[in-house]
Amino acid sequence: MIATRDSKREAIRALNFTIWACLAGSLLASAGANDAHKATLFRDTWGTPHVYAETLAEAAYAMGYAQAEDRLEDIYKNVRIATGTLSEVFGPQFAERDYIMRLVGNDELCKKYWTTAPSYITELGDNFMRGVEAYVSEYPDKKPPFAVELHGWQCAAIQRAMMLNWPLETVMRELSRKDKAPSFGSNAFAIGPSRSAEGCPIFLADPHLTWEGMELFYEGRMHAGNVDLCGFWMVGTPLPAVGHSGHVAWAYCVGGPDTADVYMVKLNPQNPLQYQYNGEWREFDVKMTSIAIKDNPTLQKPMVYSLYGPVIAEPDTAKGIAYCGASPYFGESRVLEQLLQMVSAKNCSEFYQALSMLQLVEVNVSFADTEGNIRYLRNGNTPVRPEGYNWSVPVPGGTEATRWKGIHKIDELVQMENPPQGYFVNCNISPENMMKESPMTPDKYKPYLYNVTWDYQTPRGARLVELIDADSSVTKDEAMKYALDVYDISAKPWQKALREALDAHKDLHKSNPDFARAVSVILGWDGFFTRDSKAGPYMRYWRLKCEQSLPMPDIAQGKPLSTENQSLLLDKLDDAVAEMKKVYGTLDITWGDINLIGRNGKYFACPGAEFGGGGQMDRTETVMDVDCREEPKGSGKFVGVGGSHTILLTLLHRDGIESYSILNWGQSADPASPHHVDQAQKLYAERTFKPTWFKKEDLLKNVESEKELTF
Repeated sequence: MIATRDSKREAIRALNFTIWACLAGSLLASAGANDAHKATLFRDTWGTPHVYAETLAEAAYAMGYAQAEDRLEDIYKNVRIATGTLSEVFGPQFAERDYIMRLVGNDELCKKYWTTAPSYITELGDNFMRGVEAYVSEYPDKKPPFAVELHGWQCAAIQRAMMLNWPLETVMRELSRKDKAPSFGSNAFAIGPSRSAEGCPIFLADPHLTWEGMELFYEGRMHAGNVDLCGFWMVGTPLPAVGHSGHVAWAYCVGGPDTADVYMVKLNPQNPLQYQYNGEWREFDVKMTSIAIKDNPTLQKPMVYSLYGPVIAEPDTAKGIAYCGASPYFGESRVLEQLLQMVSAKNCSEFYQALSMLQLVEVNVSFADTEGNIRYLRNGNTPVRPEGYNWSVPVPGGTEATRWKGIHKIDELVQMENPPQGYFVNCNISPENMMKESPMTPDKYKPYLYNVTWDYQTPRGARLVELIDADSSVTKDEAMKYALDVYDISAKPWQKALREALDAHKDLHKSNPDFARAVSVILGWDGFFTRDSKAGPYMRYWRLKCEQSLPMPDIAQGKPLSTENQSLLLDKLDDAVAEMKKVYGTLDITWGDINLIGRNGKYFACPGAEFGGGGQMDRTETVMDVDCREEPKGSGKFVGVGGSHTILLTLLHRDGIESYSILNWGQSADPASPHHVDQAQKLYAERTFKPTWFKKEDLLKNVESEKELTF
C-alpha cells in the first residue's frame, strides 16, 4: 500500500476538487446563458471526429451528433440493452438479459439519479442526446425501426450497464461455484521517464473486448474550454472511457478485488415469500415486470429482493434456500460524475482523488501524467468482510455475523506509484507479475482485495514484461513494436516437445511426406504469427487437436512428456495435417490465408493470434491479440471477433501529448463509407499506427470535412 499522505495535503486536494466542481458547474452551465450555442465538428482523413467547443456541454452535443453519423443503430441498441428492452425487437434470446437489467433496476436508478445529479452532469447527457436527435432530424431515413425516445439519463444507464458486467459475473460465478474467466481482457503498460528514451512516460491502452454491442468502443477527440480529450467512448455516452486528456493517460484491464457476494437465506416453509433474519421472518420485496418479446407472448416475471440484494436464481425449494446477489455497485449511479473528474484531472494525484469515488467497476487501472508519474491501482468498490468465511462461494445469510462492515477506502487497495523498475505491465495478470521483483505480493493484502484467480498470468503479460524489462531505454518506435507484437511465447516449448517426441519415436509417421513437411515448417518457425507465417496454420490445427488429450500446461512450461503422450503428440500432428489438407485442398497456405480481419464481405490477412487454452499460460495468444471465429463453419477461414480493437499509445511530454491509435475496422458502421474497414486494411493488417492529430495545428493539415453545429 502507499503510505498515508499528510493530512494537510489531503485537505488542500479536497478543497481544490471542491473548487474544481464549482468551476466545472459554472463552465458547463454557462451554455444556458446564451440563446445560440456552437460547436465545430471536424473529420480527419480517417473519418475520426474532432470536436471543438467553448464548453463541455456544447462539445457533448457535437459528440452525440458525430456518434449518430457513424453508429446510430448502436446508440439505440445500447439504450435498449441498458433499459432491458432488447427482446421486444430482437427476440426471446435476449429476454434473460433484459430481465437482469430490470432486476438490478438499471433504468429506474438512473432516472432517479438524473433528478438529483449536478446540473453539469445532466447538461452533458441531455446535450449529447440532443445531438443524436439533431442528426436524426436531418436524416430521418437513417432512423432504425427499433429506435426509442432518447433522454439524457440513458447515457448514465449505458455506462452503468457496462460496469455491472463485472459484479454480475462475480455473482454468477460464486453462485455456480465455478471459476471461469470472463469474456473480457486488455493490455496496458506504463514506462516511466527513467526507462524511456523519449524522456517522458510512454503509455499503452489496449482494451480487449468482443467486437460487438456495448464492448465496441468509438474513437474521437473533444476540445472544450481547458479540457482536451482523446480516446474511446462507449457508444451513447458523452465522455471517453479510455484515453488521455492534455495531462493524464489512463487504461483499464480486467481483474480486481472481489466486489460482489452471494448470500444464502433460509425460506419460511409456510410462506416462501419470507426469509429468516436474526431468528425472525422478514418479507421479501416483490415486484412484477412485463418483458415484451418479439413474436412471442409477453413474459411476466417476479423480481424478488432481500436486504442483501436481488434473488438471482430460482430458490432451492428442496433445501429451503434462496440465493441473493450483493454488490455495492447495485446501488451506485454516479459513474459519469467520476469520469468527469477523471478527464479533468491535471496529474496523477488528482486522477487518483477522482478514483476515490469508487464508482468505477473493479478493474486494474493504469495511469500516467505529463509530470513524469506512472501509477497503478487494483480498483474496486470493495466490501469489508467478516473474517472466517469463504467469500468465493455462497455465504450463509440471515445473521449480522456475515453482514459487510463497510467499504474499503482507496488507500487500502493494491496499488503502486513510480516503481524503481521504471515500468509496469498489466495484461489481466496478478500484481505480482506486473514487473520483475514486483513489491505487490499477495502476503501484504487480504485475499479478496488481491483476488487473483483466473488472472494470475497470461502469455501476453509474460511477453511484455520480458520485452520491456530487457530494454533500459524504450524508444517510441520500440514501444509501438511492443504494443503490436505477434510472438508466441509457447513456440519454443512446443518445438522442444516435438523434437523430443521425434527422438523417442523416430519411425512414427515416417512414410507420410505431408507429416515430414509439417515437422520441417514447425521446427523452422521463428515463433511470430505474421501474415506470411507458414507454421501458423499448422500450430492452430495441431494445438487444438491436442487440447482434449494432452497436458497442455506442461507443454507450455517445457516439462517432459511421457512416452505415451509423446506418441499421441505426433499422432495429433498427423491428424491436423490430414484435416488441413481436407479443408484447404493444399498445405501451401499461410497464416494470413486463414486468419482474417474485416466485415461485410471485405476481409484482409491478419497478424496476431488467440486460440485454445483456458485463459492461463497454456493459451495461444500474442500481445496483439486477435480472437477469431470460423465464418462460415467448415470454411477454414477464421475472422476476428474479439481482442485488440482500440489501441492507443501515448507519449506524455511535459510540453504536450503525442499519441497514436488504431481501430480494428474503421470509424463508420456504414458499409458504404470509405471509413468502414480502411483501418483494418491499412493499419491493423499492417501493424501500423496512425497519428491522432491531437493538436489543432496538426489536425488542420489533415481535415477531410468540417461542419458547424448551431443549436
